[in-house]
Amino acid sequence: MNTLEKLFQIAADENITIDYTDSLPNGLLGLHIHLDGIGHIISILHSVKDNRNTFIEVLAEELGHYFTAVGDNLINIENYRDYLKVCKDERRALNWSVNALIKNSDLEKAFKNNCSSYYDISEFLNIPERLVKEKFTYLANKCNGYVKLGDYNIILSNLPNVLIYREI
Repeated sequence: MNTLEKLFQIAADENITIDYTDSLPNGLLGLHIHLDGIGHIISILHSVKDNRNTFIEVLAEELGHYFTAVGDNLINIENYRDYLKVCKDERRALNWSVNALIKNSDLEKAFKNNCSSYYDISEFLNIPERLVKEKFTYLANKCNGYVKLGDYNIILSNLPNVLIYREI
């Protein structure tokens, strides 16, 4: 099952309708909403469908909003507190998306297959490179710059540089 099929399957399992539209507010590429009596809808711009990587990023993040949203996130930013809330909600959704698409075991497999760059890993996993970078950012923040994946030690304290080594 490829990445898009996986995302569509998650949406189907959760009874989320995916809708395509010509415009969304505030320059958004995608939007998750819940309407009483209708259910959850992810609305995505038609133009996004033409770029596979962007489509994966947008759909994954909107699914992240579905799984992590608390309350109404469609607020007008009137002060710094509102801005921080939106940033926190966006980060939470992005973290969900990278963890749903890239398991730690997937990274370990990529390392075993001699992947040595963000690009190599993204090609091996069939995931947009931006999401691979975000996965390493997530791991760096969660694990204080160091994580062990199987036989591999990964130092993430100097992102975007990543040091991967295996003890002999």
